Amino acid sequence: MQPAIWDHPIRVGARGERTINGPEDALQYLSEMPQGGWFFERARNHCHAALERGEEPGLSRKAFIGAAIESSFPILDDDIQS
Repeated sequence: MQPAIWDHPIRVGARGERTINGPEDALQYLSEMPQGGWFFERARNHCHAALERGEEPGLSRKAFIGAAIESSFPILDDDIQS
């Protein structure tokens, strides 16, 4: 796997207690959450693609934000805009 980080981390939790820095962190976080729907699977696929095939990490970031919205887990609004 290739190391990959996002240009702008995402803070999750009611007060941003946890920072997701890239696809690897996102996969870990997703594994701790209840299995979701389409966006959840898309996020997992893009995170794996970024780590295993060198896909643009920004795609996994966008997919993770989609999974967050779909699953209603708390994400700080200012991280969505970055």
